[in-house]
Amino acid sequence: MGWLEERRGQWIKTCSILTTTPNAVTSSVHDRMPVILHPENYDLWLDPGMTNVQAVSELLKPLDATSMRCYPVSTRVNRVENDDNECSRRVEFPADQDTLFSC
Repeated sequence: MGWLEERRGQWIKTCSILTTTPNAVTSSVHDRMPVILHPENYDLWLDPGMTNVQAVSELLKPLDATSMRCYPVSTRVNRVENDDNECSRRVEFPADQDTLFSC
């Protein structure tokens, strides 16, 4: 999350989500995915003095698919007030129920 200063000296909370092409895990769900940085690149990304566009552009590639998992979760994730670990808990669908996505 970033901060933007207005002309009148008030601060506004802001947020941007950068997307990139999908990896093998996310391509079955969508045609793009959020950029996910490796922790060792946090300092580079957040360095206000960074001017090397090529170095920063290298960080915008899709995360290696072997670092991710895809599994069904409950519809609990559909409500913004549900912000807890239960949202990422794996659920099993009945064998005769179609799923929205296939992984």
